[in-house]
Amino acid sequence: MALCSHTLIRATWPNRFNRKPNEALGLVPDTAVLPHFDTFGHRWIESARGELPETTLLGIDERSAAVYVDGGWRAAGPGGVTLIRDSETTRFTGGMKIDGLRAPARMLPSQ
Repeated sequence: MALCSHTLIRATWPNRFNRKPNEALGLVPDTAVLPHFDTFGHRWIESARGELPETTLLGIDERSAAVYVDGGWRAAGPGGVTLIRDSETTRFTGGMKIDGLRAPARMLPSQ
């Protein structure tokens, strides 16, 4: 979550479904993660979209990840990764290449 351009935090108390963005580290430009997407993160779509209408939302299921390897993003783990951009929603399961997610803004040198 911290690697994206924005991280989503609770907007109001006690409402746990409304989120507001805070700036994050920005390694993945114009993107915000919806964690625990399969259990409760999907409930954040509406408020996240309202606050960040031009930003790509990346729903990541529990025990799953989006991994940048060999020049591209792949879904990993037993769950999936859901890419939400504009009016399109695309789901990727373990091992699938994630199309439509920007490359990291900077990469560390290979060892």
